[in-house]
Amino acid sequence: MELLENRKRIKALSNDDKREKVVKALSQIVFDDAKILRMIQTFEEQIQLANSTDENKRSQTDLFWENTFVRGLFDGTECGTYLGMDLGGTNFRVVRVDMKDGKANTQTKYYNLEKKLLVGSSSELFDYIAVSLRSFLSEETFPYQEVPLGFTFSFPSRQISLKRSTISTWTKSIKCTDGVGLDSVSLLEEAIDRLGRDTFPVRVNVVARISDTTGTLLAGNLLDHECKIGLILEKWDTCYKDNDPSDKVVINCEFGALGDNGCLDFMKTEFDRELDRHSNHPGSYTFEKHYSGHYLGELVRLALVRLAADGLVFAETPCDKLSERWALTTSHVTDIERVTDGDSPTLQAFLEEFGVSSPSEDDILLVREVCELMSTRGAYIVATAMVVLLNHIDLPEVTIAVDGSLYEHHPKYHNNMASFIAKWRPQTKVIVKDALSGRGLLPR
Repeated sequence: MELLENRKRIKALSNDDKREKVVKALSQIVFDDAKILRMIQTFEEQIQLANSTDENKRSQTDLFWENTFVRGLFDGTECGTYLGMDLGGTNFRVVRVDMKDGKANTQTKYYNLEKKLLVGSSSELFDYIAVSLRSFLSEETFPYQEVPLGFTFSFPSRQISLKRSTISTWTKSIKCTDGVGLDSVSLLEEAIDRLGRDTFPVRVNVVARISDTTGTLLAGNLLDHECKIGLILEKWDTCYKDNDPSDKVVINCEFGALGDNGCLDFMKTEFDRELDRHSNHPGSYTFEKHYSGHYLGELVRLALVRLAADGLVFAETPCDKLSERWALTTSHVTDIERVTDGDSPTLQAFLEEFGVSSPSEDDILLVREVCELMSTRGAYIVATAMVVLLNHIDLPEVTIAVDGSLYEHHPKYHNNMASFIAKWRPQTKVIVKDALSGRGLLPR
């Protein structure tokens, strides 16, 4: 990222005093080479701790580095009918997958989780999931009496086998009153039993629990066999034995909690600290809070609050809504990032909807600048993690499959990630692509 004082919108502000104050307030957002190099070093140190055979060393890091027990990727011969279920936030989805010769046709249905389910007991949550699964099956016709189901459970868990794991903590919007220490597959199977297995049109056999990251890797690898991130390589419990001849295993890096031990404090801004204090899970998931779609809008709002407090933005037309926590969403940021330089009326209309009746030209410049700075920082931070993993994989060509609405809808996230990776890992030909659509570009 270039120096703030050299950026076009900063230079276009109405006077020198304002420019100087804006640079002082926003300079902490800039993710420069010094921070990048320190993060690379820090992430590598945390990987070495997580990958150690010494339990005392592993306990020093919040990087889970979990064995997924997935022993291979797609080879193009896969056939059959399968079910997938993905629970990761305020909704979940059920997917039917019909495969022939390694090609997949899918049918997906989304189910919304009411707020009371997000804060109630785990049994209430899984009872609703079981009812929805039965409803989905009732709308389909299957060629077999039993269908295998893979459960993507997108919450930190300690994996014990391909199917069994224990929940480490709830994150994001879900704060169930219990569930930590329990097995997510057992919770699902018990809910199915309470509903009555004989009420399901076909038998459901839950065969695997994976994380969303592993699911993204598998989806990407289905489209492109060069896809290696989602995360492969190292730690293996030598006490675990199975009959699989593969000498490889997929590793779920699960780096959302990286920094909970303080190792990333050097890159925290005042906005990161304020967001954490008022998040659902203060003091946890430090790394994720720097870049994910769940938090980007709030980070932008906090930066604008700081500018407003200094009289640098919305000085003539105060914005009461700006003081409402979480009122500015990542969707807002994405929409603002789509605005082109010659389309100020669109942004002005958005600001009026947000409660700013007559934004000045400086207001418009600063709103766009904060959205771009915070978005770029997020893309660079997650791309730095990818560079470290590429260093470990150390192959001449690697595809990175990315999933999530932020990557899908943000107009600049892909290019920012791709250009960053090309600069910091030039020896590898890297393609960054959408895990579901297969669309992607070379970072060149």
